[in-house]
Amino acid sequence: VVIAVVGFTLVVTGLGMSIFVPWARARGEHDDVASALRVNTWSNVASAVVLVAVLAWWAASGGHPVAVALIGVSLALERNVDTWLGVPVADGESAVAVVSVLVRRTVCLVVMVPALLAGADPVLAFTGGLTVGAVAGQVHVRRAVRGLEGDADRVGVRAVVSRAAPFLVANTTGQARTLDVTLVSLVGGPVAAGVYAAATKLVQPVLLVPQALASVLVPHATRLDTGTARRLGTRLGAALAGCAVLATPLVVWREEVVVLVLGEQYRGAGLTFAVALAGVGFIAWATTVGAILQGQGRQRLVARLGAVFAVLVLAGVALGAWLAGPTGAAVGLSASWAAYAFTLAIFLASPTRTNVAQDVGPAG
Repeated sequence: VVIAVVGFTLVVTGLGMSIFVPWARARGEHDDVASALRVNTWSNVASAVVLVAVLAWWAASGGHPVAVALIGVSLALERNVDTWLGVPVADGESAVAVVSVLVRRTVCLVVMVPALLAGADPVLAFTGGLTVGAVAGQVHVRRAVRGLEGDADRVGVRAVVSRAAPFLVANTTGQARTLDVTLVSLVGGPVAAGVYAAATKLVQPVLLVPQALASVLVPHATRLDTGTARRLGTRLGAALAGCAVLATPLVVWREEVVVLVLGEQYRGAGLTFAVALAGVGFIAWATTVGAILQGQGRQRLVARLGAVFAVLVLAGVALGAWLAGPTGAAVGLSASWAAYAFTLAIFLASPTRTNVAQDVGPAG
């Protein structure tokens, strides 16, 4: 729960720079990139200071380990690393991002495992490992992008924040689905929330692929003309449809899969899992199509649709939980994201504007 709350907070304080940086880099707007990186660095520093203080107070007053406060530092550093990685990703050097993840996770394990074996407090070992790993990630990414072009002083803070605003809205509304379990608990009770949470968490790892793909698609789509972008969206849709076919055995043997992974106590949650799995497919589709639209300069469209459908997703989950418990909540989630994905696909197919015509604002 702490990680989820801190993560959502950092999405807001990140100001949308994690997407704006690779987008602007792909357009050759080096001054904007330099300014955005500086703004994001300072916003994450400020966020880390506040989060550590708040988490330390919460831990002390609630009898929790104070070491949990390190989550504020580690995640702030991680989010800043991810923003800086937008530069090599936009340049087509995706291997830098892969190495960054390996460095951070390896260093985390190197710190955490010996600490646990030595009898250290598990929370301190975990959060300490995360923090040291994040610091290693900072060192790696700063070396990888040293000598960066652009002068941050040429673009003011207000200007770069204004240009990144649509990306911030899209990021924030995209995180709204993290509130679904809370809604199911409020509407359907703790038992329904437990079943729903277990089923949806089981399919969460699948979302890592489209999320990683989206970070590459934004700068790539920036360089495409409208027709090529549409064809890319069609190919991605076909690929996701193929993945859905491959996932058919998981649906057929849903109860066996749930019991195997989660245990006998979750027998009966197979249908919820199957519906949630379908929802993940639509989330992946919406994520990738939205990334293409953003790369094409239609950030404001994606932001507006994201805000509308964030409300619809949460309403669908709540209504479904009220009508049919955890399975109903999963139906509401899947149906809402399906509507969002189809809406984005329709806009991608419409020959209205190009990535030049829908600029976000002055280039700086």
